[in-house]
Amino acid sequence: MRCPNCGHENIPGVDLCHRCGSDLAGLDLPEASVGFRGRLMTDHVGDLELIDPLYVELDTSAAEAIALMREARHGCVLVRDGDSLVGIFTERDVLTRVVRPGKDPSSVSMKEVMTPRPITLSPSDPPANAIHLSAARGLRHLPVVDQDQVLGFISVRHLLRHIHEDVLGSD
Repeated sequence: MRCPNCGHENIPGVDLCHRCGSDLAGLDLPEASVGFRGRLMTDHVGDLELIDPLYVELDTSAAEAIALMREARHGCVLVRDGDSLVGIFTERDVLTRVVRPGKDPSSVSMKEVMTPRPITLSPSDPPANAIHLSAARGLRHLPVVDQDQVLGFISVRHLLRHIHEDVLGSD
């Protein structure tokens, strides 16, 4: 068994690395490939039913974007410059970049208040990546992109529904 810290090859089953003393207990146990944990690691984000995104352009006003989000009951819009995804504008952006600084939503554009270069997922990423990004980075909406083409997005609510219905089998 190879030590993950120093790379030393140890005898299988030992609890401590012979070279550096790192704890190796349990590292040789097989990982679950079925069940809850296995599904979170082996399913693919692209296999989930992705949400069709709403799009706005860089010069769209915050008021227009907010109205579009409210009408469609979406928590975000994706911002494009031509065919390229350049940003995301979320409910959090409304509060922190428009309301808190006291900006007039009808006079500020997406370019001024969007989150630029949004973090995206690949359709081959496991749902565990989305969970990690949501927990570690506080992201609630993640665009799914394949070769610069937006396929859709997933939200935390969407991810929890997938876990509840498809992974745990609850109705």
